[in-house]
Amino acid sequence: MALIDMIREYQILLERKDDLAEQTKANNAAIEAAKAEIAQQMVDEDIPRISTGGYCFSLTAKTSYAKRSEAELAESGLDFLEVLREEGLGDIIVEKVDPRTLQSTVKAYVEDHGELSEGLDAVIRSYDYNDITRRRETAGRTKK
Repeated sequence: MALIDMIREYQILLERKDDLAEQTKANNAAIEAAKAEIAQQMVDEDIPRISTGGYCFSLTAKTSYAKRSEAELAESGLDFLEVLREEGLGDIIVEKVDPRTLQSTVKAYVEDHGELSEGLDAVIRSYDYNDITRRRETAGRTKK
């Protein structure tokens, strides 16, 4: 297979990936809307359980907990993590480094320092590989 054909197939795969991501997002939103509508209908008709197609669907009361917005916390003068610690929930606090953030930060570090320090080299593995970069062509470039 010619390189240009391989590139075209790769482009098709990337476009399909984008399409599938959009479809998944739309499908998930439709699922949540349908669940809300069905739950309300089950409440309205006082039918807490129904079976169809080999599945049983039950109305289930749930409570969800989420962190208040940073604006709300700032307005109240509260530090979310500190409150968790004070309430005995400090053990759920996890220090985490996002892999993409680590990648970009260490890349910038190496650009500034020439290499990893001995300490960083002891905790960070590096490897070389070849990748494909895809960018839209500008109007002035010719397309094949």
